[in-house]
Amino acid sequence: MKYLQFFAAMVAGLCLTTSAQAYLGSFAPSDGYHVQSGLVYGDVSYYDAGQYGANAGGGSGPNQIVADSGLWSVQKTVGGYFSNIGDRVNYISGTPPYPNTGTGALAAYVVGNHGPGRTDNSSLAIRNDTPLGVTGPLVYDSKLDTFDFGGVAPVSVTSGPLQVGLYFCPNPGDSVPDPSGSIADKFTMSLLDSTGNIGLQWGYSRDNTVTWRDSPSNSWNVTSIVADQTNWDGVRFDLDLTADTFAMDYFDVSASIWTNIVPTGTAMGQAMGNFTEIRWQLEDGLNAGVGGKNFFDDFSFTVVPEPSSLMLLAGALSSLIPLRKRRR
Repeated sequence: MKYLQFFAAMVAGLCLTTSAQAYLGSFAPSDGYHVQSGLVYGDVSYYDAGQYGANAGGGSGPNQIVADSGLWSVQKTVGGYFSNIGDRVNYISGTPPYPNTGTGALAAYVVGNHGPGRTDNSSLAIRNDTPLGVTGPLVYDSKLDTFDFGGVAPVSVTSGPLQVGLYFCPNPGDSVPDPSGSIADKFTMSLLDSTGNIGLQWGYSRDNTVTWRDSPSNSWNVTSIVADQTNWDGVRFDLDLTADTFAMDYFDVSASIWTNIVPTGTAMGQAMGNFTEIRWQLEDGLNAGVGGKNFFDDFSFTVVPEPSSLMLLAGALSSLIPLRKRRR
């Protein structure tokens, strides 16, 4: 029995492949997300989003916090239900709980536990229907934590393979600022490390054409894929933090098939020492569909053991064989 216990410990410690859905899981109350539930405004930057509930550390919530001090924070001049930084600053000038009313509300925000959902009635809704060309994009940063990585601190995963998956449903094709009708950005997601390096970006344009690039300084690679605006397509990234490369696959829900659109071994725009943060950017002037809302759901993170760890495990297992024989 002692050797079986040792074997179990070796498997747990050396062959740890985790696939967790917590902070950025399905954005349900069990993941630490609520639309309102007693809060004046349920924007993720105003309460402890992702830090309570059965899948995110336990405990009760939501609890209002100093704005932008939790896992989610507004990075630009629009967000948190407000169309400009002045109104938002005025709203959060005191300490929580925040006042019941605010100027310019219901313009730009990020809200969890919002329907519809892909596998339940919960998803993340992002909205920015501020006037086109006035305040610019909504930009939020969300930090990853141990519950996303199945108990492993994201900052400690500095090498080897790492897989990230998610599903999304954009709003219908929306306005294009260029009168010529050229394709313009709508949504951009960036994957960052703890020092702010951006390894890659993906997104879609105003007509929901899927795009990707390795760096904000480079042009978008425009694919032939147009995201489904009535159902949930998916994307999956295979990161190699040792080689600083990535690959990207796309799930077309209408065909129910995954397709590789960025080949394995594609160089990252900047080397990522780890993967600890996601940046969400939604452009302005979006109002088609349900208030211009774009939805995201069912995140997954998989930390894959490196070959060296597997070799160490194999050696440990082989050393158990003679021990087991002697016990007989």
